[in-house]
Amino acid sequence: MASIQEGQIDLFGGTAARCEYYPVLIPDEGTLREIHALNEVLVTQLGLKPSQLVKMPHISIDGIICPENDLKVTASITEFLLQQSPLSVSFSEVGYFPGRGGVTVKLGIRNPDPILAFNRQFMTAVQGKITKLNLHLTLARYVNRELFDLMNQHNIIYPKSCICRSVAILKKRDKEKGPYVNIGTVDFGL
Repeated sequence: MASIQEGQIDLFGGTAARCEYYPVLIPDEGTLREIHALNEVLVTQLGLKPSQLVKMPHISIDGIICPENDLKVTASITEFLLQQSPLSVSFSEVGYFPGRGGVTVKLGIRNPDPILAFNRQFMTAVQGKITKLNLHLTLARYVNRELFDLMNQHNIIYPKSCICRSVAILKKRDKEKGPYVNIGTVDFGL
C-alpha cells in the first residue's frame, strides 16, 4: 500500500488532522514602525536581548479548531472580513507576562468593547469558540527577566493607539507544542 502524503485526500476514510487556526489583529504600518523603534531602544539603549521565539506584534482574538483545511478557513475569514470596518484601538498601561523563552511585553487595551463585539461576530461567522479574552497588544518577547524594572526606570514612549485593517491567520496542529505558522494575511475595511 502506498503511503499517503500530507495534503492528499484519504480515500479510505481517515480523518484529517485537527488544527487550531488563530486569527490575530495586526496594527497599522505607522504603529508597527513605532513598535519597531521601541524595540530598538530596548535592545540598543537598555541592553535587552530579544528572544529567539520572535513575537509578531498583534492583538489576540479567539480561534477555530477544526479539521485541517487552510483554503476553507481562509475563505470563511475573508468572507466575514469583507463586511467589516477598520478597528480603532486605544492602549492603556504597559505590562508583561512571563512565558517560555522569556518575558512578553504587552500594552493593555483602553477600549475593549468594539474588539469584543468584533470577536463575537467573527467567531459566530466562522464557527469558532468565544472565550474570555485578556485583550492586549503583544509588542515583543525578551529573554531578560528584569525587563519591566528597566523599562520603568526610563522615559520610554509607547504607542497610544492604532487602526487594525488586517488579520494574520496563524495555524498549528491541535494540542501540539511549538510556534504557530502564519498562513496568510487578510485585509479588511478598505
